[in-house]
Amino acid sequence: MRANQLCQSGLLLEELAYHFRPVGVQVQVCFMIPRLKRLERTLRTVTHVSSMRPAYAAGFRAAISTIGPIIVAAIIGSTGGTWMSLGGFNVALADKGGSYRTRAATMAALTTCCAIAIFLGTISGNQRIVVIALTFVVALIASLARVWGDPGSSVGGPSLSTFVIAIAYPASSHEAVARAGFIIIGGIWAMIVSLIVWPLRPYRPGRLAVATAYRELASYTDQVVDEVDRTLLSEPRALPSQIPVVRAALENSRQVLTRLRQGRPGSTARGEQLIVLSEVADQLFGHIVGVAETIEAIPRQQRNPRIEESVLRVLRQIASTARGIADAVEAEDEQIEVGVTWNGDPVREELAAAFNDDHAAATDIAAIHYSHTATIFTRAGRYGEVAATTAAALNGSRDVSVRTAPRAWDMAAERTPIRVFARAILNPGSLLFRYALRVAVVTSTAVAISGLFDIKRGYWMILTVIVILQPYTGVTSQRAAQRIIGTVLGGIITAALGALIHNPIAITALAFVFVSCCVALLPVNYVAFSIFLTPTFVLLAEASAGDWHLAGTRVMNTLLGGALAWLGSRLLWPSPEAERLPGHMAESLDANRAYLQRVEHYFDDRSDDAGRAILAARRATGLTASNTDESLQRYIGEHSGHTEDLSAAMTFTTYMRRITASIAALSLLRHGAERAPAEVLAPFVKAAAGDLETLSESVRTNRPAPPKAEMPTLGAPENKLYPLLSARIERLALQIATVHDAVERWTSPL
Repeated sequence: MRANQLCQSGLLLEELAYHFRPVGVQVQVCFMIPRLKRLERTLRTVTHVSSMRPAYAAGFRAAISTIGPIIVAAIIGSTGGTWMSLGGFNVALADKGGSYRTRAATMAALTTCCAIAIFLGTISGNQRIVVIALTFVVALIASLARVWGDPGSSVGGPSLSTFVIAIAYPASSHEAVARAGFIIIGGIWAMIVSLIVWPLRPYRPGRLAVATAYRELASYTDQVVDEVDRTLLSEPRALPSQIPVVRAALENSRQVLTRLRQGRPGSTARGEQLIVLSEVADQLFGHIVGVAETIEAIPRQQRNPRIEESVLRVLRQIASTARGIADAVEAEDEQIEVGVTWNGDPVREELAAAFNDDHAAATDIAAIHYSHTATIFTRAGRYGEVAATTAAALNGSRDVSVRTAPRAWDMAAERTPIRVFARAILNPGSLLFRYALRVAVVTSTAVAISGLFDIKRGYWMILTVIVILQPYTGVTSQRAAQRIIGTVLGGIITAALGALIHNPIAITALAFVFVSCCVALLPVNYVAFSIFLTPTFVLLAEASAGDWHLAGTRVMNTLLGGALAWLGSRLLWPSPEAERLPGHMAESLDANRAYLQRVEHYFDDRSDDAGRAILAARRATGLTASNTDESLQRYIGEHSGHTEDLSAAMTFTTYMRRITASIAALSLLRHGAERAPAEVLAPFVKAAAGDLETLSESVRTNRPAPPKAEMPTLGAPENKLYPLLSARIERLALQIATVHDAVERWTSPL
């Protein structure tokens, strides 16, 4: 019986169980299947190609910053070309875009820290004990720099890598000063190239982020079209998988625009216009979610194909508008005009044709839902007009007034108090502190091993450790696989080129191409980045050796570094996702409870302030849902136990998103024709909030959830008077019941 339960994993497993009938073999196969599936998931994640375009301009800038110093050094006969190119490469790689002020500060900080690191590494390289101790300190400080987010990571990691390269080539204090000077020259050269000679347009990252948000919104709308069309004849509807992608794109645009705002002394017209476009995308997202939930609430037997065809036409027009806005924002071309000609009128016309009797239309449940859909479309159309007008103003010279940015953006631009950073750094139980300690121990251990066994080019092994180690165990395994695959493939390419090319000029040209490719492909896939990084390092770091056979050495050192990093992540203060996932699940429950209570509180209030307050609560649920999804993904990568654990968690995340969508649809009833008073909604909200709070406590403490209570729905008189509200409440009650069952399975032992 137990073997049969374990073997319920798909058709492939059934075939294997049939061919391997002996019980012992069957059980072995059953235990192999989860591991094979886990390996498949890992390989799929490792080879995933991002939808982002290659950063060609950044690649060429990085190549100029990296190869330029080598050419100049060769012409003037200087020995510092390699160190200058290292400084230029680090600084070019750290240029993530944004305002000039933010980029210049990050690049200047990186140049300074790399100069200090190379000085310390050079003068301490001959004293093994000192080197190991100093490596521990530098690695700890560099890893803790992550507390400052992307700028901290951009400065900490390259500084530690520079220190490791320096200790591999010890020299006198005079040479240490010279190397530090070369690093500074290379960093300044890269800053000149990036900020003066070939600057990134300061608002380009914001434009790209906003355009991506609108494209993901269009893709989500396409999914809604497919699902609505499919559910005319079948149910239940599958929740569109694009929802978390849209939320991630919206949050990314928000973060990018916030960084742009922080790097400037005041607001600008373009900055405000981009903020408005991002805000409108969020509003349109909520309205499309509301449409999907409203259509889904109609009983299947009452669905009207003609009316729903008009719904599908409007949804397709919304998707087209979203893509047009994305193209206009990204292209920066005022010739691209986006027209918004859609609203709820086509749905109303079909509704009038289907229900000649106004009384019948007012009492039929399907007609009421279709009418509400038309209302949502009309409201969404107003937001679409704002987006189209703002996009035109962003690209043109005419002065088009835009709406005031929401207060949430101003709050996001405030600087984090220093005590928050100090608490994150000094708390021994924090994830960041344990990660920094792990990096320090494993890196210093790698330094000791390299010196003890006199490993050739041992710093490649140490650099691999630095790159691979991540705060999360599952992510470390993924990064190890990506790094190893990329390095092995890059080593093969390097060895093949070494047999064909020996001319110094050709080698320099190849180095230029490789640097351009590895930086340009970094946003697309880390394996591709690693493939081109291997010959780049062989050419740059070992240019004076003239030994192409070092590619094999690099591959072996990468394998050693990957093994060390993997062991360190498993043995030293591991951070298994199973310990963090319940906290994220509880936060998701709490956020949805707060969102539902916020909707009830403002249900009678139709002001803009009320809308902003509800939008902020909805955004909070989106953030917690994204965190839970990411945590679950890491948990799946680490999980090797019963599949029931995964099933409960996946059901939980799926239906929490459904609950968020239903609450969003509920909030849109504030603007509908029913105008139900808040007191009608209050009994349900009180019971639902209580149940969500109980489930949150159950998940957080890992105690079995209590039996679910009966949710109060509207009585017969209210049901007839407010059919839309009644349908929303009934759907929410069913969804909360499903989440309750998932929590019971999660917290109850098998």
